Amino acid sequence: MKKVLMMVLLFASTTAFAQRPNQGGTPEQQAEKQTARLTESLKLSEEQKKQVYDLNLKRMTTMSEMRKAENMDRSKMKESNEVFNAELAKILSPEQQEKLKAMESERKGQGQGGRQGRPRN
Repeated sequence: MKKVLMMVLLFASTTAFAQRPNQGGTPEQQAEKQTARLTESLKLSEEQKKQVYDLNLKRMTTMSEMRKAENMDRSKMKESNEVFNAELAKILSPEQQEKLKAMESERKGQGQGGRQGRPRN
């Protein structure tokens, strides 16, 4: 079950970051937005909110640095996402993990509609 959740989170977060390079401002602003979204959607406690913000800030800062590098290493970005997803799973309750999994599945399904079955290049 945890492997499935981590895979869903990995693919969703990898896709999200690959499609939106540095949108939303500074790493701090991005971390605030992501934390606010998760807080509202998953009903995070104050302690979870702080932990998720710290985790998001670390991730956004790392991703920003990687994007600025001359030779952006996608394998390192993927590795960073895997670490993020594993740490996030430790913070969330089983119920919150299930809700996040459902949200990501729904979001992924919506993203597929725009492609109309055409393969990626």
